[in-house]
Amino acid sequence: GDTGDTGDTGDTGDTGVTRLEKRQNLKEIPVQAKTVSWDNWPAIAYEESGHSLVTKGDSFFHHARHLYFEPSESESVSESKEESAKSKLLIDEFIEVYKNRPDKVNLCGIRINHALALFLAVKQINPTLVVESGVNAGQSTYFIRAASPTTRIFAIDPLEKPICDQGDRWLDTTNPDLTINYTGKNFKDLLELDWKGMIDRKEVDPERTLVFLDDHLHTYNRIRGMANLGIAHVLIEDNYKANEGATRDDRRSTPKQMFSSPEYEEQGKWLFENISVYAEFPPIVPPIMAKESNLPRKKAGGFMVASDSNDDIVHPILRPDLDDEDKKKYENIARELGIDPSLKDNDSYMQFMNYNQICHLKLNTTTSAPMAVA
Repeated sequence: GDTGDTGDTGDTGDTGVTRLEKRQNLKEIPVQAKTVSWDNWPAIAYEESGHSLVTKGDSFFHHARHLYFEPSESESVSESKEESAKSKLLIDEFIEVYKNRPDKVNLCGIRINHALALFLAVKQINPTLVVESGVNAGQSTYFIRAASPTTRIFAIDPLEKPICDQGDRWLDTTNPDLTINYTGKNFKDLLELDWKGMIDRKEVDPERTLVFLDDHLHTYNRIRGMANLGIAHVLIEDNYKANEGATRDDRRSTPKQMFSSPEYEEQGKWLFENISVYAEFPPIVPPIMAKESNLPRKKAGGFMVASDSNDDIVHPILRPDLDDEDKKKYENIARELGIDPSLKDNDSYMQFMNYNQICHLKLNTTTSAPMAVA
């Protein structure tokens, strides 16, 4: 949640680099570590492993506000100011997609923050293949297809039916020839697909493949496998903080844990050195917006609460707590989606406060990773 900071935010724009600072390590040896900080926000992101908030390179996630709430460059060049103001923004397109989502609650799946991240990643990468490991009710498949009518999708899940009593799984009937469902009796694990054969036969371009991990298995080991195959882009849906997670693997394998936990120092250093990009997608609004909710913090993580310290998550896309224009944007989005912006009720809270530091990694593919974590 918010720490109660008040005052003028100044520019509440992109969540990219705002200033560079010098810092010293524990031995007081001067080092030049790039850091990212934001006005009226306590977190500092370090461009090195060993911290609870890390960043590297330039990802579209760093520019989420601009990409969602400003006209595209092609539109802004070709249109007059009046026409540009009337242009359909990416956030407008997303809201229409989100309003038509197959499961309005999606009890055991992604909601607004992570759907925004996945939708933006597919739009920006424009992959020829998205491999989704962990399908459940098919909600994320729906967002992938909505973002790209032309990408191929491999949808992977060992179960025939969704968990959490979510009814029938959404299946891609709009472009069924482009989607292969490795689910139920047809299940093949992500790392058991014939990657080498598909790449050798030019059926898969690893540089234009996006792997979306939402399977609650050992994330670091799966990233390691993707790096060894030459896969460029990976999205981690459940990027749990230290000591959080719904499964044993969740609590010992995420990039955020590798970077911040001393016990994974070797893996964290390798991971940082062998990626060109690491970025956590910003939540659309800060946790303080849930100040009227009485729901307790979930031990496993995955949800923000108003009392959060905010020292280990990136600056939100919007600051309705501080900026009147952002407040209007937030309230308009909530109204469009039929959500109470006070987030007092359980469903509204879960929609906007479900956030688990979903991140984008662009992998270097020339070196082998250290041994898998047991």
